[in-house]
Amino acid sequence: MDDPYGIRPNQRSGTPEPLSAAGIRPGGEPRDRATGTLWVVLAVCVGLNAVFSIVKPDDVLFSLVFGIPAVLCLVMLVARYLGRRRS
Repeated sequence: MDDPYGIRPNQRSGTPEPLSAAGIRPGGEPRDRATGTLWVVLAVCVGLNAVFSIVKPDDVLFSLVFGIPAVLCLVMLVARYLGRRRS
């Protein structure tokens, strides 16, 4: 029986069995570092954009410098998500 959620009875009491090998999620997919990096870059860009919007509300340059990369990261994340859904 295939057990994708890792719900297994313990063979020895007090010692849980590992759900998966290191670097692999329970679904069998390897961890994707690029997606994690995109999320971090998106969060940093959005945060800096918000800070500079408060500090210098009339300066469009800072809004563009941090807004455009944030939008590009968001587009890449959506494209990666849709690509994984279709495969």
